Amino acid sequence: MIARAEDLTIGRFRESDLNEVCELVRETIDTSYAAVYPPRVIEFFHQYHERAVVISDAASGHTVVVHSGGKLVATGTRAGTTIRRVFVRADRQRRGIGQMVMAELETAALAAGIERLDLSASLPAKELYLRLGYEVVSEEDYEVSPGQHLEYYEMAKELRR
Repeated sequence: MIARAEDLTIGRFRESDLNEVCELVRETIDTSYAAVYPPRVIEFFHQYHERAVVISDAASGHTVVVHSGGKLVATGTRAGTTIRRVFVRADRQRRGIGQMVMAELETAALAAGIERLDLSASLPAKELYLRLGYEVVSEEDYEVSPGQHLEYYEMAKELRR
């Protein structure tokens, strides 16, 4: 295990975490995104974070999982210089867990010699990343299907040792 804080344990992703990670991502998309994105965009997010992508990113990058009481409550991935798939279970959001995941990913990036990270932020996640020092590089609007748009932000941060 990498670190302990209160009842939280953060560690590296293992293949045995795959089902829980996929379930967490799906549930969080359904609960946290449904109020701000239309149905076809929700489907797009589900496809974008499918099992094969989770496995591929974990194999080629740095993926962490956070457990509380034996239950997965958060995950996050760094693939190269890009942060992906930072999700915190809806009932555990706004408690610093996302910040903890990001701190671990940034520390690992610095240890790997990476000095700048980028990410695509959903509408619900933008404020978290701004608080963590990420800056908006561009505002994006992708039409997933006629009349259903995925609005998001490309963001970046220069890391400091």
